[in-house]
Amino acid sequence: MTLAVVLRRHGTARILSSLNHSVFVACLKFRRYHRVVTPPSRSSLQPRSLHQFPTPEDDNSVNVEEPPVASLTNGIILRPYQAHAIQACLEALSSGLKRIGVSSPTGSGKTTMFMHLIPLIAESGNSASKTAGLSFDEERDHESAKGSRGKTLIVVGSVELANQSELAARRILGDDWSIEVEQSKRTASGKADVTIATYQTLNNPERLAKFDPKDFKLVIVDEAHHAAAHSYLRLLHYFNSQVQLPSTILPISNDASAEVPIIGFSATFSRPDQLALSSVFEKIVFHRDISTMLEDGWLSPAKSTTVYAKLGLDSVEENNQGDYKTSSLASRVNTKEIRELVIGTYLHKAADRRSTLVFCVDLNHVAELTNTFRQAGIDARSISSLSKADIRKDTIKAFGAGQFPVLINCEVLTEGTDIPEIDCIILARPTKSRNLLAQMVGRGLRLSPQTGKRDCHIIDIVDSVNKAGGMLVSPTLWGLSHEEKEERDNERAESTMEGKDDTSLQNTQGDYQVTFIDQDDPFRLAGSNRPLVDRTSNNAWVACGKGKYILEAMGNGYVSIDPSPNALAKYSISYRNAIPQELAGVRGSKSPFGRVRIVGQADELERALQTGDKYLERALGRELFLQLSKYAPWRRKPASEKAIKLLLKMKGAENPASLVDDGGKERQIDLYGKRINVGGLTAGEVSSWLCAARHGAKTLKAAEDRKTERAQTKQLAKEEKDRALRERNLPLPSER
Repeated sequence: MTLAVVLRRHGTARILSSLNHSVFVACLKFRRYHRVVTPPSRSSLQPRSLHQFPTPEDDNSVNVEEPPVASLTNGIILRPYQAHAIQACLEALSSGLKRIGVSSPTGSGKTTMFMHLIPLIAESGNSASKTAGLSFDEERDHESAKGSRGKTLIVVGSVELANQSELAARRILGDDWSIEVEQSKRTASGKADVTIATYQTLNNPERLAKFDPKDFKLVIVDEAHHAAAHSYLRLLHYFNSQVQLPSTILPISNDASAEVPIIGFSATFSRPDQLALSSVFEKIVFHRDISTMLEDGWLSPAKSTTVYAKLGLDSVEENNQGDYKTSSLASRVNTKEIRELVIGTYLHKAADRRSTLVFCVDLNHVAELTNTFRQAGIDARSISSLSKADIRKDTIKAFGAGQFPVLINCEVLTEGTDIPEIDCIILARPTKSRNLLAQMVGRGLRLSPQTGKRDCHIIDIVDSVNKAGGMLVSPTLWGLSHEEKEERDNERAESTMEGKDDTSLQNTQGDYQVTFIDQDDPFRLAGSNRPLVDRTSNNAWVACGKGKYILEAMGNGYVSIDPSPNALAKYSISYRNAIPQELAGVRGSKSPFGRVRIVGQADELERALQTGDKYLERALGRELFLQLSKYAPWRRKPASEKAIKLLLKMKGAENPASLVDDGGKERQIDLYGKRINVGGLTAGEVSSWLCAARHGAKTLKAAEDRKTERAQTKQLAKEEKDRALRERNLPLPSER
């Protein structure tokens, strides 16, 4: 196997333009304590850890009008954005919201945020004003004396997150708060002030029974992007009956009175499978993206090296989330040549790094890459889901302490891992998931000035950044409903069984480069959005004007993206199935399509396109779905005579049934801004034009053309009038 390798190096990840100085006001529990923070200039900004945040006495950039309430016990002072996030939660709860989300990058201290939030929420679920004049310590003593703290449940997804949350709770809340853990062999009483539990354990009815929703003031969900999963939905519905369950899932309890406030925290408040998080959360009340955090100096600066290798990933199968299927991917990545490429890149680019974290595809990849590192004389160790908990804990601790330079893992350290000393990330596994990419890269963005960390070097062996469309993850609650997902999955399973032996659609994408005419915007109505569409989806979405996009489903109806009348979401995604011709007359409608079915909503066009793609992939199955691609072979074949005649008819051509002109030569038409012989038209070009015309683009284009023509006529008339006026007002000979 020959590897074509290109290394491309990027500068610091601080890529945004300079921030405008702004004023940040943090107001906790609606007290009139304000901390006004003017961000320092980029040149003077030095990364600071949470414990190093400046006090008013030693930082001239902080102007304190009144005593700040962000200062808690144990010497911890909240960063400004953390105080802002807590303020946003308190205001949302006070307004009546009961299910809210906080979106903040990996390394921003989300655990610190919710630990500080817990004492500020009264048993009733909002920030009561009875203690508004007290300091944090006075309020804590007041609540303790009255026994009015209420109970808090923190739901996490792994033992590592449970341990991390327990340590943070003991450090921040102090010894007079009772803290227990419900996880595997560790059992809680159900009566502690704060209980930290894994969702896996709580899905056991016997373990859950001790936690009566009436006793709880708050449920916190860490890594809340998982909350749309069935196991989370049932659990959260138990504490808050407003959480929406799909019809196929039975509730744990039928108590409709449970209304415990739920607050979710995540660095990636969206899902790669496009499932809607709105079934759990009503609103994302705070968001801070990674680029802003880098710009402000709260995350470590980063530089990156991209290593391009011919891996042949086009033939790798995808899973239900649209990412590479692990078993198929491993065969491409876990090879001797690629492992040696990883080692060579490490020695050339990162041998001087203190702590390098490597992400692999599967357990075999972890084992074999670890052995390859060791054979090269590098002390590399590994952890996996098979590692015992105590061994895993000790290995991570030793790695953070700098006892060995390379730690190799597979999906164990993607979430909730707090190892700020990491100063190099090697992405030895490709991914199409922006969420997974952000989680992996985020492991290296925590600050660690005490270990001399200057930045984090991200080494991308397979160009995951471009495959995933970048590392910025926009938070959203919109997406596909569980009902739509399950219906599509069932239909897909049935069609897979029926067409099990049909291999006619295999290998639909060729391994060759193709140059395309701008055929997916035949009426030039997409404007500046076309590059975004092409970058987001490989499918032949057709612009139909006024923000509308259509993706036809190979005779199985179509998906439509329309600007949404719903003020909460910018776009609505709908599906209309095709009605068999023999049933069209029975329905009494001339339309060949069924009713419009809303399948999702999105707050940006990129997300809408992803949701539409995901819906049709489930509806059609993988093989047929590939036929929707801009690169599908059928699109490059000559258009059929029937399709060309229909195009001529819709264009209003004379004698559309004939493909030759009066002179007997092949007919020509104006299409895509130029004159084309009808025999040279491809199936893709004709299909896109007909799709756009059917869905209103032809009418819109004609209206635009008439408007342009009227404007041109008006301009010509004005110019003619001005010319005539100048001629009448010519100067006399004596005045020349």
